[in-house]
Amino acid sequence: MSGIKSLADELRDSMRKGKPPQAKEIPLAEPPKDTPKKKTENLERLFENILSHELTGREKLLIRLDDKTLFLLKQLKVTKGIDMNKIISYSLHQFLKNHPELTRYIKEHIKTLDL
Repeated sequence: MSGIKSLADELRDSMRKGKPPQAKEIPLAEPPKDTPKKKTENLERLFENILSHELTGREKLLIRLDDKTLFLLKQLKVTKGIDMNKIISYSLHQFLKNHPELTRYIKEHIKTLDL
């Protein structure tokens, strides 16, 4: 609390003297030095997983994407050679894998449907 009070006192003094208050630099905590390397490794692993994902189905779907997402997918095709169909298939596969409750829900409700 004393740091705040002394800061307020300095501000009052500088205002009385007609000088603008001097900004003090506050040291920022440095991020760990290995963070960019880890991010790069994780990103490269993700790219490898997407590229190794096989498109095995024959069924085609028409989907709608917003302009920003479509632009990003096009840029990914140019920079990494990853086809839009492959990344969408991989993403959906991962989504369903990470949310097995969705698959269970569908299976349970199919049992109750009268066809």
